[in-house]
Amino acid sequence: MSDPTNPTNKQRLASCTRLGFRKGGVTAWRLLRIMIPVSFCVAMLRYFGMLDHIGPYLQPVFQLLGLPAESVIACVTAASLSVYAGIAVLVTIPLTERQLTILAMMILVAHNLPVESAIQHKAGTSVWRMVLLRIAASFAAGFVLNAIMPAGSDAAEVRGSATVASEGFWPAMAGWALGMAKESAKIIAIVVGLMILQEVLKEFKLMDRLAKPLGPLLWVLGLPKRMAFLWIVANVVGLAYGSGIILEEVEAGALTRKDAQLLNRSMAVCHSLLEDTLLFYVIGAWVFWITVPRLVLAALVVWAYRGIVFFWKREKT
Repeated sequence: MSDPTNPTNKQRLASCTRLGFRKGGVTAWRLLRIMIPVSFCVAMLRYFGMLDHIGPYLQPVFQLLGLPAESVIACVTAASLSVYAGIAVLVTIPLTERQLTILAMMILVAHNLPVESAIQHKAGTSVWRMVLLRIAASFAAGFVLNAIMPAGSDAAEVRGSATVASEGFWPAMAGWALGMAKESAKIIAIVVGLMILQEVLKEFKLMDRLAKPLGPLLWVLGLPKRMAFLWIVANVVGLAYGSGIILEEVEAGALTRKDAQLLNRSMAVCHSLLEDTLLFYVIGAWVFWITVPRLVLAALVVWAYRGIVFFWKREKT
């Protein structure tokens, strides 16, 4: 007969699984309550052509970035919807590999702003601060890359079909609903799995082992070592899932709001390093220039925020 005061590893794993399922279900529901209505509103704006009106105002700025005027639509689409939507437009534009890399960097920093910023707001950071930060960081990154990257080839290439089929209203809405249903299932599966993993790491005291090798990198990024798991989550599966777990951690008292502010800013400009980087690599972007600069940008944003907070408090005392 097992001793209830000294449970076996199997019992501890079962307990972690039950707790992870419960927490994961709650967190996934919180994410979906934000994502579904915001995504629907953006889909409606896109269908009725409201997003297209933004493009003409940004074309002169994009020409300063060394990008063709048509690339505005790719950026606006990605900022409003997702990386995938931005790529769907991007591959119809003749771009050199250098131009593609600049545009990829901008999209990687600023995409899916309505949904991701709303989720980050729930995790403790203002929507508008996140939106403005990511847009400003996106353009800053584009300008810097255009100034320092090697020239590369002058040959522009169209990497996909140059025509986009028009859709009627109901087919467009059906497509949105199907896509949202698939995304919702993915969110539930990933968030529940992450919550179970997090409970296992806590129960078996593996967090410190996880944090130790990442300690130097997290210090450079301006983040405490205790954020190792959350940082890994954000950079493997994305910002939305990372913010959802931050929200759960803050409400449980395991993460302070100050720490959440730091991590939110880091994740805002650098997340999903694995999947999103591979997406752009496949279509021809230069991996180094869309990976290392994002980490540098995340470090600059966090250290700048920490400096502002430090001097603000110093002025008040």
